[in-house]
Amino acid sequence: MVELLLVSLLAAGLYALPPSAYAIVLALGIATGMPHGATDLITERGGVSRPALIYYALGIALLGGLWMMAPSWALAAFLVLSMVHFGSEDAAAESDGLLFVHESLVRGALVVLAPSIFHEAEVLRLFELLAGASWSGATWTMALNTAQTVWIFLAFTLFGHYAVRSIQWRRVAFVFTQILVLVLVFRLLHPLTAFVAYFVGGHSLHSGRKIWPVLKKYRLLVLTATSFTFLLAAFVFWVTVDEALDDRLVRSAFITLSLFAVPHALWRTFEVLRSRLKV
Repeated sequence: MVELLLVSLLAAGLYALPPSAYAIVLALGIATGMPHGATDLITERGGVSRPALIYYALGIALLGGLWMMAPSWALAAFLVLSMVHFGSEDAAAESDGLLFVHESLVRGALVVLAPSIFHEAEVLRLFELLAGASWSGATWTMALNTAQTVWIFLAFTLFGHYAVRSIQWRRVAFVFTQILVLVLVFRLLHPLTAFVAYFVGGHSLHSGRKIWPVLKKYRLLVLTATSFTFLLAAFVFWVTVDEALDDRLVRSAFITLSLFAVPHALWRTFEVLRSRLKV
């Protein structure tokens, strides 16, 4: 319930922001998102895990190379992993097995598809900026229409899937209220603003509540790791001087976040799938 209220309040507060405030919106997303990912590097004794550090270093290096050599593939990988990560992390605790997979697909696809459906022109411009090539065309249109049809089918059948599991109707109504609110947020807000509202008020808060004891106990390490990401982001902004300010800001922020988000998504998704699917 807290996540639902916070997403709604953030969406209402960010609704009237002008494009000139997007830098603040990006900073809000970075400041909120990094602490829950920083805990990946902390051991049970409060030290920094060398294997995790090596994993992140290799992941960042490989993904950075992919962004330089094949940005379209890097963007595609980021979108797919984001869908899997957000969906599996945000699925209700009552779902498991096939219901967990079903709900994960609905939630994850919503976050990735909704901006493309409701704000296609803005998303295509962002993708062109990131990939260095236009994604528009017949293939894009067909893929988007197919994905939209599949998502609607999965969303409707999810209601029936919950019903046959005999879960309390109040809980089922809450799950679908969350999905409906996210649809409205992505419909009404600019894609970047809508995603930050979801990421800050929904995903990060939901994840942060799970790991709050770690965040509280090792707050110095978490703050240190978070500060490092800010320094890296600042460095990327500084060296990318050959583009217009707005494009440079958005592209640099997106790619910088992806360098940390993809290793984190792989890490967390593996942990969640192992726990929820008992593998």
